[in-house]
Amino acid sequence: MVRQACFGVLIFGALSLVVSGQAPTTPPAAPTGQAPAAPPAGRGGGRGVLNSPQVNPDKTFTLRFRAPNAKEVTVVGEIDGKPHPMTKGDDGVWTVTIGPLPHDVYNYQFNVDGIIAMDPANPSVKLGFGAFPPANLVEVPGDGLEFDDAKPVPHGTIRVETYNSKAIGAPRTLWIYTPPGYDRGNTRYPVFYLLHGAGNIDSSWMLTGRANYIMDNLIAEGKAKPMILVNPLGYARQGVGLGPEPPPAQPQAGGPGAAGGGPFGKDLIEDVIPFVEKTFRTLPGADNRALGGLSMGGGQTIAVGFSHPELFRALVIMSAGANNADTTYPDFFKDPAATNKQLKLLWMGIGKDDNLTGAGAKALDATLTAKGIKHTYVVGEGRHEWVVWRHHLHDVAPLLFR
Repeated sequence: MVRQACFGVLIFGALSLVVSGQAPTTPPAAPTGQAPAAPPAGRGGGRGVLNSPQVNPDKTFTLRFRAPNAKEVTVVGEIDGKPHPMTKGDDGVWTVTIGPLPHDVYNYQFNVDGIIAMDPANPSVKLGFGAFPPANLVEVPGDGLEFDDAKPVPHGTIRVETYNSKAIGAPRTLWIYTPPGYDRGNTRYPVFYLLHGAGNIDSSWMLTGRANYIMDNLIAEGKAKPMILVNPLGYARQGVGLGPEPPPAQPQAGGPGAAGGGPFGKDLIEDVIPFVEKTFRTLPGADNRALGGLSMGGGQTIAVGFSHPELFRALVIMSAGANNADTTYPDFFKDPAATNKQLKLLWMGIGKDDNLTGAGAKALDATLTAKGIKHTYVVGEGRHEWVVWRHHLHDVAPLLFR
């Protein structure tokens, strides 16, 4: 069992050393408006530590990156949908101020002459790989503590559990949130199986999505029922940091987006759910299970949930969709009245500027509407970004298990 606050600090601190190569004794950045402090003698070659990111009172933030030999440096990432060229100073430090922006947690990287680099002065990191590599995080504060901030309310606990997956043929981990008071009673809880997207891992909903703080705040406000969140790894492989990975136990035919979810879906149904229901105090039956996810995880929600509607009473599809869903999942669509009776909630949400999965989401909405399947389809602000998905969780959690 790992308490959430200290675990996030340790993870982010360790990651900052890995991605930047910066010694752990580097002094903290200077407060806003003050000159950066110099490192201790003999450490860092006498160069001052850059204050980056510097969050300003007007809800802008300033980024700095030392690259005296670079020809061009641009800030990229999930900010406002556009790149931000930086200006080089006489000291070789590139600078840009971005915003003002509304409250949220944004992620960014530096494009240095075509090479993507992290901010070595910023220990807050979004894990990622492949098409969605690691990035630094910066929060623009609101006028007070916001829905995804740590507030002085009762807090749940993040646990990292290891289980043996027969479907994958290897031990795997689950990141699990238990609500406030779980360890002090014998109450049983419903479970929301919440899936990450491509380039993310099993910890992403907690460390990047702030799912634990979102749930803490909703529960404290009486807006959401206390529930357990389960975040599995979304790939048919063992995972990171568990030892040498064996080859997959079975071919990857079908993949995670195929009907049934392929090996991932098999693992979820035959290994994850039984492990959770044996290990934790859960309420039994489909009425107390929900399945949801973002992007790839939204596609897996469709693949698993539409193939096994008897297992879940709520499906949450964030920034994902499907073409020809009625032919891919004929049993789900053949009797709309039965499906509508079986599902208490079928919720879809997407940002209006999502150019990655927008077409698929529209296609699925159209198919569900044409076939008479009751559902909610929300088109809000944003792109294919974590800014959207944190808000989705905040919006949909109060609708679950009602």
